[in-house]
Amino acid sequence: MYPRDARSKYTRSFPVVECDQCGEALFAPQWSEHVDDRRVRHAWNCEACGYSFETTVCFAAQESA
Repeated sequence: MYPRDARSKYTRSFPVVECDQCGEALFAPQWSEHVDDRRVRHAWNCEACGYSFETTVCFAAQESA
């Protein structure tokens, strides 16, 4: 086991999405979809309460060189 401080630092080193219904930590989407050059859509399903929802990640436009 990790010491408490090491474990909490590790768990904060990657993004975690919380269920919109119950607040349970969700670590990976059920599926992801490349929408276009600047957007990715993720579908989430909470195993704790069964709630399903989607999020969209928007990236900044690339600067032309």
